[in-house]
Amino acid sequence: MYGMIFDFLREYVEERHGGRETWNALLKANHKEYKIYFPSIEYPDREIVALAVTAANTLRLPLSAVLEDFGAFLATRLLSFYHMYINNDRWRSFEVIENAGGCIHHAINRHNPNRKPPKLITNRDAEGLMLLQYQSHRKLCHVVKGIVRGLGDHFHEKITITETQCMLDGADSCIMHLERQEISRPTKKSRQPVGEAVN
Repeated sequence: MYGMIFDFLREYVEERHGGRETWNALLKANHKEYKIYFPSIEYPDREIVALAVTAANTLRLPLSAVLEDFGAFLATRLLSFYHMYINNDRWRSFEVIENAGGCIHHAINRHNPNRKPPKLITNRDAEGLMLLQYQSHRKLCHVVKGIVRGLGDHFHEKITITETQCMLDGADSCIMHLERQEISRPTKKSRQPVGEAVN
């Protein structure tokens, strides 16, 4: 796992779960008094899993809930980090997901062939429906679900996820059926100038 994800995890912990003190406590609980994760350096997957497990135990929350919440937090960070590969103003959540498994990962691998991104296969039979197949040795499907929901929030869409098979249950891959609905954006009310009489 590349240090970029560790750094996003640090931001998540600091922003949502108690600041730098909580992050330092997680490092200490994992026998790391102080550590900086560099974005382009790869670190053992077990390190981020250990940090996530410690965070879940500290917060007294299920690990699945913490991972999914982190995924939702991660969505906008990934959009910003990989903005050069997302250059179509008409893309929304499904378009980003489709291209993450194709042109985005291919473009990333051209710069670093040693990266091991997850395998994402998508299929759309209708505008608002998508079948997403996820496969990775990391089995971070809860993070994927969070990213999908985070993308929905970013693009003002409600995305319902129905998982019909999961690697955590022994399947070869996770199969998720996604349904999206656009959420109407709140309109700004016109403000009346201060002091103007109301008729």
